[in-house]
Amino acid sequence: MRSYNAMETTKRRHFDYMTMLETKKKKFNLDITEQESSMLASLLRDHNDEVMAFKSRSDALKSANPDAHKALFEYLAKINKAMAPLSETQGH
Repeated sequence: MRSYNAMETTKRRHFDYMTMLETKKKKFNLDITEQESSMLASLLRDHNDEVMAFKSRSDALKSANPDAHKALFEYLAKINKAMAPLSETQGH
């Protein structure tokens, strides 16, 4: 679960920063600086690392305990369903 939470955190961080940069461009017609672009790329790398870590841990759990793996994904599905209205209002 920690790995999933880390993956969700890095996803949200990347998305929020990207949204902020897009808003800066649309609202104020300011181009993204090289430093901002670099930060965005760094946040995406962080997220990609967490995705790979989650996948690795998920695969290991599936091999070690298929029932626990199934239960984990059923739980994650419930969380995502419960959070869907919030995600839709925030554009995530």
